[in-house]
Amino acid sequence: MKSDIEVIKEGVTEIRNMLDELMRQHETIGMMKLSERSLQEFLEAEPDIYTLDDAKVVYL
Repeated sequence: MKSDIEVIKEGVTEIRNMLDELMRQHETIGMMKLSERSLQEFLEAEPDIYTLDDAKVVYL
């Protein structure tokens, strides 16, 4: 009986850790999208530093 409870506790702990990691990934993606949107206007106004001619390899 005790070993069954320990197995269940380990399973719950593993699921909790997986959910925590999923939440961290979700938060990171949200912050990246927010940064992209907030910087969009600024970055669109900036001139391009490099052109295709500057690239050593161009993938089409």
